[in-house]
Amino acid sequence: MNLTYTLTHIILPILGLAFLVLTILLILNRFFINLREPKINAVKTKIDDFLTTLVFSSYDDTELASEIENFKKEIPFDKRWCKKIVLNKIIFLKRNLKGDIVKISHFIYEQFDLFNYSISLLKSKKKYLNCLGMYHLKALEYHKGKNYVTPFLNHKNRILNSSAYLTIISLEPENLGLLYNYQKPIYLAGEINIMNIVHQKKPPVPSNLKDWIHSPNPSVVRLGIKLMAFYNYTNENQSIAAHLKSDDEKIRFAVIGAIRQLFLFDTEKNLIELFSSETKTNQIEILKTLAVIGGEDAEEFINSLLKESIDSDIKLRAVKSLSKMNSTYIENIIGNHEIIKMIQHVKIPSI
Repeated sequence: MNLTYTLTHIILPILGLAFLVLTILLILNRFFINLREPKINAVKTKIDDFLTTLVFSSYDDTELASEIENFKKEIPFDKRWCKKIVLNKIIFLKRNLKGDIVKISHFIYEQFDLFNYSISLLKSKKKYLNCLGMYHLKALEYHKGKNYVTPFLNHKNRILNSSAYLTIISLEPENLGLLYNYQKPIYLAGEINIMNIVHQKKPPVPSNLKDWIHSPNPSVVRLGIKLMAFYNYTNENQSIAAHLKSDDEKIRFAVIGAIRQLFLFDTEKNLIELFSSETKTNQIEILKTLAVIGGEDAEEFINSLLKESIDSDIKLRAVKSLSKMNSTYIENIIGNHEIIKMIQHVKIPSI
């Protein structure tokens, strides 16, 4: 049996049959989706109307519970997709309404037995379902679910581990100090989420914050520096400035930003000396900081910088910084056409 015969009489027919079966399955799947979609949309509309009305009603707890029990009989609540619609609507209302909505949303969440649904997701062997369960608790600020999340704090999976820390901190912001023990990298999305929680809930300064910038985990050091800037924590100014010598570019970036927020004027010389060896991102950040803490030395440094052949983004930032420090100084600069255009842009951003 030669290769040509095998290819034309065995392999190609099998591939053709597989392709045909796959095509049929996709068509059937689309057919059933289209068939089911109007029903799902009708149920969604019914749920939206009911929950919105319920939230703004004057029912007491007993009446609320009765209304929910009756409504559950009107929709296919035993179906997972239906539970998802109800839960997403509760989360939407919780996020978009104020007042007693937290208390009411928790009551509705419990009466629909959705807490047990979230717990079932946390107990699943599928990691994405575990994360979804944690998201429910975090979005609803449902503190009773904390004990179900705690075991994930030591999970080997980075995503689950990170999600657990974020959930616990969101539910109990006063436990922000827990992050000091975090041993894995904290990526940008996680860092943004943590800082969002801090900005929104303004928890007290972690009692161990002074130790964060000495952590062996660069992510904790970086986050600690940002928290010190947020809390105007000036007890560790020297330690913060010392991290300008860090091998980690992101830590240096955080330090440069913290220097600006904490007004560490005595670091002006350090920043000027550091500039030439820094990355473009950090150079721009240095120029932003010098605009706030810089004096005559910084003015002369930026002026000399503008005479060099440098990246246009850095040059524009230099013009902005010098203009902010000394508008008279910037107006007396006689430079090339590019710098003149930048000066005009700084004065009138629409140019």
